[in-house]
Amino acid sequence: MIYEYNGQEILDGLYFFYASWNSKCNLLAERIQKLNLEFNLPIYRVNVTKYGSLKHRFSITRIPSYLLIKNGEVISRRDGNVDYYSLKLWLKERG
Repeated sequence: MIYEYNGQEILDGLYFFYASWNSKCNLLAERIQKLNLEFNLPIYRVNVTKYGSLKHRFSITRIPSYLLIKNGEVISRRDGNVDYYSLKLWLKERG
């Protein structure tokens, strides 16, 4: 399931940090949809413009960024425009 982060507590899952004004991020929505179909993993989309405090908490310096979070801690991350195949392998290695 894909959720739009709305300030709730940080739960386990994949967090996709994006900016609505960034055309690259908007194009990546399809990758997130495909990942959602392949993995039984909650995905949270976080708008960095709206949730700047979360951006700073997790030291997001590039968008898009992908963080795998478990028990409130980042267990792995990928930053930048990562292709679908690389994201899929990354998630398989950590699943």
